[in-house]
Amino acid sequence: MSYIKARFQDTNKVLQVDGVWEEVSRGDLVVVRSEKGEEVVKVLGASKEPSSLHATFLRRAKKEDIRLMEENEERAKEAMELCKRKILEHGLDMKLIKTYIPLDRSRVFFYYTAEHRVDFRNLVRDLAKALKKRIEMRQVGVRDAVQMMGWIGACGEMPCCIRFQEEFQSVSLRDIEEQNLPLSPQKFTGPCGRLMCCLVFERDNYLVKSLLPEAGGELCLDGKAYKLLHADPLRWKAELFDGEVKREVSLDELLPAGYERALEHCKKCGGCCRKAVFENEAFAGTYE
Repeated sequence: MSYIKARFQDTNKVLQVDGVWEEVSRGDLVVVRSEKGEEVVKVLGASKEPSSLHATFLRRAKKEDIRLMEENEERAKEAMELCKRKILEHGLDMKLIKTYIPLDRSRVFFYYTAEHRVDFRNLVRDLAKALKKRIEMRQVGVRDAVQMMGWIGACGEMPCCIRFQEEFQSVSLRDIEEQNLPLSPQKFTGPCGRLMCCLVFERDNYLVKSLLPEAGGELCLDGKAYKLLHADPLRWKAELFDGEVKREVSLDELLPAGYERALEHCKKCGGCCRKAVFENEAFAGTYE
């Protein structure tokens, strides 16, 4: 089964468009009904994976729809300037990220970031009085803010969350340690201030380490005890030490027959056995 995927104009998040009764192609603008009202979204294409965000297809975007969308973008800019002034007047500790007005103009959405809870009741009252619309203030995290506003990553490209990533996953120091990278979080921090999402994409390449002892652990090969110094799944090699001589061997010599089936189980649980050991270490930590 295929699903039609599209991208929201305000948050840049990917959604699944349900009930599509017209033929649509990548790059088309369509009108959908979401929890925010009627809005225009951009079609990304068909996918075999469902999405957690949904909207109902209404029609292809017509010239009138595009005209209204462009007018709303201009109105949103004016509303954003107004909101910034009001934030200063009320002395609120919050950073306004984006203002969005859906196609039906039923509400005005203000997206912001803040380190602490913000009492914006008076702000909303002032905005509703000035704009004559229902006001919704939505707090977003730093990852969402980067996804909405755009940025350039350490690789020189747009971050993955803007280009193709549909959902954020938890990234931890364990990902750095498992991928044989130096345990220096600052070197692997994205523009959002959190550990880079691309570390998650490499997990499956290193899951085979779940079937081996931890570095420094012992194993037996050809009737002889060795200490495992280092495992490099990308090279498919492991470095062993017998107390006198270091030896590099193929992982095929260490893994049991039929290890692929065990590896499938590790993919489902994310290598939970090694995760439990790692999280007991003093330097373990998770960055949401």
